[in-house]
Amino acid sequence: MINNSLILFILILTTCILCDPIELSEIIIREHTPIGHLLVTLNTTTTKLRNSYRFVSNNHREIQRYFSLNSSTGELRIAIDIDREIICTHRRIQCKFLLKIFELFNEKLYHIPILIEDINDHRPIFPYKTSPIELHISENSPPYQSKLFIQQAYDQDQLDNQKQLKYQLKNFEKNFPFILEINDDLSNRLALVLIQLLDRETIDSYNCTLYVTDTGGHEEKLHMKIIIDDVNDQSPIFDSETYSIELSENTSINTTILRVHAYDADIGLNGQITYDFTDASKQFNNIFSINNETGLIRLRSSLDYEQRSSYIFYIEARDSGKEIRSSQTLINITILDENDCYPIITFRFLSELNYNSTNDVIEISETYPIDKFFIQILVTDQDSLLNGQVNLWYEILDEYNPTKNHSFNLYQIDNSTYFLNRTKSFDYEYQQKYYLKFFAQDLNPKKPLQTIKYLTVNILDENDNIPQFLHSFYHLSVYENNQINTILTKIEAYDSDNGNNGRLKYEILTNETLLPFDIDSDTGFLRCLEIFDREKRSYYHFEIIVRDYGYPISLSNKIPIEIDIKDINDNKPIFEHEKYNFSIEENFPKLKSFGIIRATDQDLNTNLIYQIEKETKFGIKENGEIYLRDSIDREIQDQYNFIVTVGDKLFQTSVSVHIDILDINDCQPRWINPSENRTVYVLNKDVISIGTNILKFDAIDYDDVANGNGLISYFIENKYEFFDIWNNNELILNSTPNIGEYRLKIYAQDHGKMIQYATLIEIYIFIGDNHTNGSLFYESFSKINSLSSIKRIILFSTFFLSIIFILIFIICIVIIMICRYKKQKYLYYIKCNHQQKMTMIESRLTRSSSNSSKLSLEDLHQKHFIDHSSSPSYTGANIYSQHHQISSIIQPTQTTSDYYSNSSKHEEDVDEWTDEQQRLNINNNDTEWSIEKILYPDWLYKDITTTTTATSSTARFPKKHLNTSTFTEFNSCQTFATNESALSSSRSGRRTISSNSQPSPKQVRFGCQDQIRSYPHLNTTIRQLKTGTTTTISNNEAHHTFI
Repeated sequence: MINNSLILFILILTTCILCDPIELSEIIIREHTPIGHLLVTLNTTTTKLRNSYRFVSNNHREIQRYFSLNSSTGELRIAIDIDREIICTHRRIQCKFLLKIFELFNEKLYHIPILIEDINDHRPIFPYKTSPIELHISENSPPYQSKLFIQQAYDQDQLDNQKQLKYQLKNFEKNFPFILEINDDLSNRLALVLIQLLDRETIDSYNCTLYVTDTGGHEEKLHMKIIIDDVNDQSPIFDSETYSIELSENTSINTTILRVHAYDADIGLNGQITYDFTDASKQFNNIFSINNETGLIRLRSSLDYEQRSSYIFYIEARDSGKEIRSSQTLINITILDENDCYPIITFRFLSELNYNSTNDVIEISETYPIDKFFIQILVTDQDSLLNGQVNLWYEILDEYNPTKNHSFNLYQIDNSTYFLNRTKSFDYEYQQKYYLKFFAQDLNPKKPLQTIKYLTVNILDENDNIPQFLHSFYHLSVYENNQINTILTKIEAYDSDNGNNGRLKYEILTNETLLPFDIDSDTGFLRCLEIFDREKRSYYHFEIIVRDYGYPISLSNKIPIEIDIKDINDNKPIFEHEKYNFSIEENFPKLKSFGIIRATDQDLNTNLIYQIEKETKFGIKENGEIYLRDSIDREIQDQYNFIVTVGDKLFQTSVSVHIDILDINDCQPRWINPSENRTVYVLNKDVISIGTNILKFDAIDYDDVANGNGLISYFIENKYEFFDIWNNNELILNSTPNIGEYRLKIYAQDHGKMIQYATLIEIYIFIGDNHTNGSLFYESFSKINSLSSIKRIILFSTFFLSIIFILIFIICIVIIMICRYKKQKYLYYIKCNHQQKMTMIESRLTRSSSNSSKLSLEDLHQKHFIDHSSSPSYTGANIYSQHHQISSIIQPTQTTSDYYSNSSKHEEDVDEWTDEQQRLNINNNDTEWSIEKILYPDWLYKDITTTTTATSSTARFPKKHLNTSTFTEFNSCQTFATNESALSSSRSGRRTISSNSQPSPKQVRFGCQDQIRSYPHLNTTIRQLKTGTTTTISNNEAHHTFI
């Protein structure tokens, strides 16, 4: 199997090198073309010849696997999905390659250029692993000189090379300090160019998005974050230029007395601050200490007001940048004297109010009048001077809103007496209790002492608030086809009053007699009492009133209620018309609308979907517009009827549509009579009369006759005076014609309005009389011209196909002859006996002994030497005695397949007679002679009847004619020539013929003692054999004739 494949490969390769390839036209394949798509058929002949198509092995394997080839028909199809980006990964210009196919039997090599056409099926991709990406730039970068480079996006499609990708910068801040730069040089790089100064302390980063779009509209985006790297350009800044504090003289050691803080807008080491005393202020290190990182200043030793009343020094803040920046602040510390007595607070209540002096609680009605005092407050302090002078103030402790003003007012009568009242009425619904915190503090500037006392004010309720709804109005919705007693909502109201003053009940207020709603008076649940139908009523409006149970006056409030009945899809779409009729011209442009079909649905917000059933020529848009999808031809179909359906995802309605196709003049007249051009008519002027109808024209135009496009008129271009057209379609004689030949050009023209078409046909009219023989000329003329163009093409095609078939048949015959010539080898010889008769004898080589392989010539008076080295058809010799005269047929073995290989080169195996054999044979004059082993295939002698020799020497053989043309073509007939040198050489030595059982494919020489004479009559004999007659050779010539 491997050897056969190797031989087939060598044969194909050798033939591909030697034969000229057949260059086929380029095949363009769009990528992702469906599998099984037929690309080309190599075997286009209709004859059933054997073909075997194979891919040439030098094709690229990765390309060849995408195609399938039918070895018999040569059909090349797509085998697997073609992806240009996989096949031609590194080809950016064209994905093109050459596919080679070889046909074994006819030895044809086909070159098929394949071009894979790209489609835009890939989107651009940025070569970054993550998005967003971070870009860094220093804040001191100079504008228009600093750039941030970005790697370009790439697209695998050939259509989208780098220069065809469009970039756009979006999603950036208002004062974005960069612009996008696209270099047009070979680098084709992207860069963000800085166009203004940066300040990291103002803005430390920018965000933007880079969009790239290919030619197909595919878009990809890259999010970028530009980080501004810091430089040390900011000095530390203290929160205050001066820190001033007052410090009591009895302050404990290690007490934190102050914290200085400086801020540096830089980051990292540039913004890392350390604090320390200045060189001039380090003398205070024994009294105060500072934390270098936090800036906390602590008391290091005890203070004494009598020794020193204040301290002033400087603190320096330094950053940790390479170029250190620093700043200083002033610290001013004042030492204060001490105070040791606390103020006292006393409350006095009015007798008309309820109060509890033990717990300092008082109760006041919310209707208590404003500007009326309800408590007196006394403050005292046992210290003297400023330490004995006291200030009083208060705070309201409101856990809900501690900073809100509650309109309490504290009036000071003298240094120790105060009154408290309201500037605004109390409101129980707003707040039921107030907690007041009073502070009394002496005026000691160094260490004031403070006293705190609490007062509780309880507010009593009155029915002074109307009920309030949680919402200003209710706008509800419920779906139609609802269930009865469905709860729509809960109406909620509240009353800030307490007890029955805040208890509520609900009612419905409406002017309608039957309102399908009900409300629970206690809970406020609103229910529906019937099933709604939105198509009948979609909206309800009424009011709900709420009342409290206050006494003696009940307060109430009301609120409007709006209820929308929401739609559900419970109605079918309805067309505006029961049937739609349209008309368009047949050249109406595709994808253009020519009519609209509208349907309505009583349901709301219904998305109607229009569809056309079982019609591909027309389409319908979402809004119901009918448009032409494919080209139409009125001559093929003049009207269309189809069904349009509209649906709303639940219901569907259909309507019939009728479209009439209006005609335009787009068809030329076609002749029916005469049906063929150059038709001949022969007229006898002696027989035909004036006014006779010679020919009735008939042409057809497939356009519409109604508008004139299909209405045909006839006229003669080269008009003769005795020919005329009558009734627009009849050719008549209007006068006596002259004898002769007339060629008329007849036009059939339509009546189109905008454009007219005409078709020409020629007719020949031969006019003779009773004395002219026009039929003879007509016969010769009609034989040549009566064939139509189609018939001529069929005739010539049949002729050429017949020639091709004959050539193929001859080639097949030659191949069969060669094959049979190699497989079978027969031995033919001419034997002459005493009866002077020449008969063709057939014999096969047999597996005989060495004695049977000797060659004998009988009744020869001279020894002949015959050299057949020029013909490869002579080999071997057999000697037949009288008891070996019966010819037998043998079957050549397979080794005879090498029979014709270079027989002229085997000079060492030339067989000759020995002198002893010759004398023995010459003495026996009664023995027949024969020259054997003239080998040709048996089909060359199919006309010769092979006879079998009898044991008797007197047996006769039937005669048979010889086809001597074969002898002549293969140089099988030769004439004896005189050769003295051959005579002498034959006597000098003896050689024997090989006794191998198989015939030796060598050259054989026959020798004789006497001189060989020339017999010119042999050519005559050959010519006689060719004529098919049997020639009897005379006794004198029998011994010297060899065929």
